[in-house]
Amino acid sequence: MSCKNGFLMVFLMGLACLSIASGCRRCRVETISPNCVENASQNCCLDDSAKINFLSLRRTPPDAYILDSGDTLGIYIQGITGDATVPPPVHFSEVAGEPPALGYPVPIRDDGYIALPLIQPIQLAGLTLGQAEARIRDAYTKDRQILKKENAAIIVTLMQRRTYNVLVVREDLDDTRTFALRKNDLFVDQSRQGQTFSIELAAYENDVLHALSETGGMPGENAKNEIVIMRGALNNSTQSPEAIIEAINIGDQSQVPVNQVTRIPIRPEGGLMPTLSEAEITLEDGDIIYIEGRQRDVFYTGGLMDGGRFPLPRDYKIDVLEAISMAGGSVSSAAGSSAGGGFRGIGTIMPATKVTVVRNENCQQKAIEVDLRCSIADPTQRVIIKPGDLILLEYRPRELFINSMISVLQFGGVFRLFSNNN
Repeated sequence: MSCKNGFLMVFLMGLACLSIASGCRRCRVETISPNCVENASQNCCLDDSAKINFLSLRRTPPDAYILDSGDTLGIYIQGITGDATVPPPVHFSEVAGEPPALGYPVPIRDDGYIALPLIQPIQLAGLTLGQAEARIRDAYTKDRQILKKENAAIIVTLMQRRTYNVLVVREDLDDTRTFALRKNDLFVDQSRQGQTFSIELAAYENDVLHALSETGGMPGENAKNEIVIMRGALNNSTQSPEAIIEAINIGDQSQVPVNQVTRIPIRPEGGLMPTLSEAEITLEDGDIIYIEGRQRDVFYTGGLMDGGRFPLPRDYKIDVLEAISMAGGSVSSAAGSSAGGGFRGIGTIMPATKVTVVRNENCQQKAIEVDLRCSIADPTQRVIIKPGDLILLEYRPRELFINSMISVLQFGGVFRLFSNNN
């Protein structure tokens, strides 16, 4: 290649670069300064929020078990519910850790009473086991005097605790992450399906902590920063549980019949956890626990970086330099050296220093221009990344022109070497 042709190619390439740069200026979105949006200088401590103490989601157990409707007692009354020569039956619970019960099963009715032979129904709701046995003994020895007090053999045990049916909808489970390596770049693809659980919680274990422990544990970073409890959503409803779950899954909570909604933050914004009352963490029949997933809390990359979709952390904020690093790109150009992984360019002598964060807010698009040359020393250049942001790494016109010239000269040298060898 002659010098004349080489200079001609350089000149034409320069004109093309200038044309591209000027064309972009005419059609691009009007940019705003990083000072106009949230940036790292405004958040010196980005991860100082306190995490919820999981023990605060557990009910305080009473000193003694209090009976109520739904409990099943084991009752043995010698000569009334069993023959004197036959020992009382023993019932072994299917629940691990529960002691065996003696006697015949007698459920406490919805009105709080039990029915026994030869006497009127007895109200036991609100009593302990010891108080219930004393009341039954009085009914047979004092009220009706069917048995002699000194000879009455009466045993009352708890055979089965009452339970509460709760629905748990978790979109943070079954999170599948696919990692693929290509040209030393890391791409992340996410798909979430979620799971729904219908569980039975025993009395005094009918709280948020036990519901979560039976359905996968505490919410991870794949969950939104709150636990939502829809009180009585399954009670007295004209909708089927399937229809309610579908309404939750599509985000249409207005179709979910609820009497009250309780929201428990996992990490509070101000760093102080609110004090949770016993009523807020207690679950009753028909309650729904809803843990929303974070499928849309992602940012995107493009331009000189390979295109990708990456999840944002839930419990702390990240700036544009951290986001580029998470996406597999390099922030070395901020220190004045060549760009590295995740970078596609025509040359690396002049690294790309222009980053544009494209953001949609209130149906309006904003373009926030960040200068990588200043971002290390100036925290105001490090824009905090929001869900849905698109991060574009671009050459400035001068960088594009110089790298193009270098590429042309390198190509000319290789061409001349190849011609001389032939």
